Amino acid sequence: MTDHTEDTETDALAVGLNEPFDQKKWPFYWLVKVNGRYVFNLEQTLKSVELDVPRWRVLMLLEGDDAKSISYLSNEAITKLSTMTRIVQRMQEDGLVLTRPRKSDQRVTEVILTKHGRRARILALQQADEMYTTAFDGIDSKDVEQLNNLLRKLYKNLSEGSSLEQR
Repeated sequence: MTDHTEDTETDALAVGLNEPFDQKKWPFYWLVKVNGRYVFNLEQTLKSVELDVPRWRVLMLLEGDDAKSISYLSNEAITKLSTMTRIVQRMQEDGLVLTRPRKSDQRVTEVILTKHGRRARILALQQADEMYTTAFDGIDSKDVEQLNNLLRKLYKNLSEGSSLEQR
């Protein structure tokens, strides 16, 4: 008799089998729930340093004097280019960033932190660090590393195309 344990474990994750759907056994339920709670808590936390989540994302993607293109920021933040452009414009009005054309390609707009932006980034990181400590209380660093590895694999799988695109 052939051992189908591996197949059964994989099939058990699929939807539409002979059992009723239980959302609490669906990993995406937990991903959405955790992300929703994270964003809500982050919004509340960032208010104390006069930031919002979109600005937070940009600040975390910029570091020191390294310039990043708006396209890069858009891609990393998983935000439409037009939305990222508006976020950067608001941040420029707030004095958090400066923009400039890239020397090697004038069509590319680069974004760089100002002194005020670097200070805001430090304050935001301090707030986020407290939230991180609370969120991962009682969770071993190896578990956090494993979680990051699993999430990276999920992202890669989803980025390479879904079964719906292949139909």
